[in-house]
Amino acid sequence: MNQTVAPWLRRLPNQLTYLRIACIPAVVALMNQGQVVSGLSDPLPWSRTDIAAGILFAIAATTDFFDGWIARKYGVESILGKLLDPLADKLLVVSALVILVEKHRLAGWVAVLLIVRDLGINAIRLAAYEDNIMISSSWLGKTKTLFLDVGIVGLTVWSTWGFFSFAWWGMLSMWLALVVSLWSAGEYVWGYASELKKRG
Repeated sequence: MNQTVAPWLRRLPNQLTYLRIACIPAVVALMNQGQVVSGLSDPLPWSRTDIAAGILFAIAATTDFFDGWIARKYGVESILGKLLDPLADKLLVVSALVILVEKHRLAGWVAVLLIVRDLGINAIRLAAYEDNIMISSSWLGKTKTLFLDVGIVGLTVWSTWGFFSFAWWGMLSMWLALVVSLWSAGEYVWGYASELKKRG
């Protein structure tokens, strides 16, 4: 860790991670107030709790970008941060996906594929670490995260604003997240397998 950086700045990335974790119960509580829907064509009136849940999720998801960016830019990455950051991200996203499925705003198999994909990639990264193989994150992983976060916000808000349907755009983002997620998973598997092959 860079000791020349101000103490408050060294602590900021982990504090943003703590903030994201603290947001999870509130996001869950607000999303749980949402109505059960029968499909994308099911119109819903504007809901303060849905809007609040969408905004709070968006704020929490944004901290995932800033804590990593600050840590890398100022050289203040810590072991605790490396452990907590992905854990906080997974807890936030999985919690939201589960509730969206419960409210019939997202197909269960889509949520399962997204969650299983992440578990599989974590397992591959662990195996690669044990084999002293470094698999760096690609732009596909970051793109998947963006689509996934936008999709969750859209399906959480759900309502229509003029001609703009949050539900429709949320579902489109979810489909894009799923495609990119599987694509990036293939890249991870291919990269790991290639490195193993090089080593004979």
